[in-house]
Order: sequence, then structure tokens, then C-alpha cells
Amino acid sequence: MLRIITFAMTASLLPLFAACSGGNNSTNISSVDWAKGRGDAACHEWQQAYCELVSKCGGVALADCGQQYQGIACNSDTTAANCATSLTAASCSAMPAGCGPTDLADTAPAMAGCNQLYTAICTHNSNCGSATATDSCVSQLQTQNNCSGAIGLELSFETCLAKVAAASCTMSTQPAECINVLVNAP
Repeated sequence: MLRIITFAMTASLLPLFAACSGGNNSTNISSVDWAKGRGDAACHEWQQAYCELVSKCGGVALADCGQQYQGIACNSDTTAANCATSLTAASCSAMPAGCGPTDLADTAPAMAGCNQLYTAICTHNSNCGSATATDSCVSQLQTQNNCSGAIGLELSFETCLAKVAAASCTMSTQPAECINVLVNAP
């Protein structure tokens, strides 16, 4: 029996300020290399400031936040830099207006990457004997998780694509690099 790879692509965004615990996860700051994020230096500053605030106020592990939000490329260097400053000075009681992930995300690369991933999955499945046409398969994946909601691609995205291309036809589980590789808008 042919086993077709299926991928769970939804990545719920981290809850914002679930509770202001007053705890500080500053011990995790060195565990994230903020320079490796998508986008440029200003975007990396925003990613770090955002995750540090969410970590401090919501109790979310800094590394977990970084794993998702480093995948967001910013739509404006100026806005990213201004938001990084605002987020660094913010308290747990309110997120600075216009500084959230959906405000800063350049969604075009994320949506294109999402479509690229779906096409790679469906091409793989077709090459492995799936009776479902590639276009129909892509449509089915879009129904499960529409690419228009993508705001980022985790840093493992390119590795995920390579693993999909190299996957054997008998593989029944998705590569670990593909789990939650798409960052979606809330």
C-alpha cells in the first residue's frame, strides 16, 4: 500500500500577554541567535524585542517565540526599528499599537513559500503514485490551511523543502523540519 506524506501546517501564534507573570526569561536570551532571523537588522531587533516582551509578560519561552517570529520578514525597516524601541520600553499591560506580528509581516514571501511547499508535497505524492492530481492536492491543502493566512516561514523552511524532495515514497510521517513550518496570522 502506498503511503502518502501528509503535513500538518498550522502554527498557532503564541498567545500575547496571557498573564503578566513578572518572571523574566533573560537566561534564555543567549539561546537565540537573533541575527539569523528573516529580514534585515531592524527586523531582527523587532523580533527580539517582541519575543522578549512576550516571554516576560506571557510566560512563553523565549526560544519558542524566537522559533516562530524569526520567520517573519518585516514590511518596513523604519516601523520595525520604531517598534523595537517601543516594545523594549513597554510594560505588560499593553502592546504598543502597530507593533504586532500581523502589523509588521511582509506576507508576500510567506504566501509564496506556502504555495511552494504545497506544490512540493503534492508533486512528491504524485511522483509516488498518488491518484490525486497535483493541482487537486494543492487545492485540498489550501482548504485545510489557506496560504493567504501565512505571515512567516520558520527558519527550517528551506530544509523542510529539501526533505520533502528527498523523501521516500514509503515515508509515513512528515520531516521534523516541516512541523509548523508556516507561521499563520491569528
